[in-house]
Amino acid sequence: MFNLIRAELYRFKNSGGYLYFMILAAIISTGTAFLTNGVETSFDFTIMLSNVAQLSYNMVLLSCGTLLTIFIGVSYNNRMSYYEIMGGNPPHKIILAKTLSIGFISAVIMYVPTAILLIASYIKSGKQTIDNPLMVFIILFVITLHTTFSFILYSMLGRNLVIASFIPYARLGIMDLIVYMLIFQEFSEHADNKLLYITTNSQMAHLLTMTGDNKLLYIVLITSVVECAVLYILVYLVYKNRKFK
Repeated sequence: MFNLIRAELYRFKNSGGYLYFMILAAIISTGTAFLTNGVETSFDFTIMLSNVAQLSYNMVLLSCGTLLTIFIGVSYNNRMSYYEIMGGNPPHKIILAKTLSIGFISAVIMYVPTAILLIASYIKSGKQTIDNPLMVFIILFVITLHTTFSFILYSMLGRNLVIASFIPYARLGIMDLIVYMLIFQEFSEHADNKLLYITTNSQMAHLLTMTGDNKLLYIVLITSVVECAVLYILVYLVYKNRKFK
């Protein structure tokens, strides 16, 4: 699997500048955190976190996620990804190699500019109403890993450039909205509202209400594992049965 990881990293670095465009997109998208209130008034930890949760980080995930999924889709359209199976590599190694290499690197690229911005605002203004700032950074990174891994797995499942191009919008927009509305209608009158934390958008929104408990982290971890496990199984079955287009 180490050779597969090295191959993925080499391809990601040398295929049309995806790596550098992703870095640029992450930096520019993070800058949208200043759009609502301006630099002076936004450089406040709670306001900056609010802007990140509501606008900036969604832009980061969409812009970088689109580049990531297009990269995966292109590898299927030019049949490059099929050579890995033809070379006799087990499906689980191929899946893990993609997620652990370009998935992790993409998550770091998305996360670092925003983390630097939040750290700088925290140093300047303090934690203010946020009781556990460290938990905010941990949850934000878990959300990012979950998102990049799921983008990759959905792209591997779709195995098509056009499908891959729309995955970030479907995953963060349509799917999240539908799931959120269904759960809200079913459980809002009877259950703890933390049940609504299972979508990425609601997880980002609830970062603003951190009061020192770990429930949000547990829910983020559980939803991440469940979604990625289901996708992993589906992709594995496609590769195992060689259901290629």
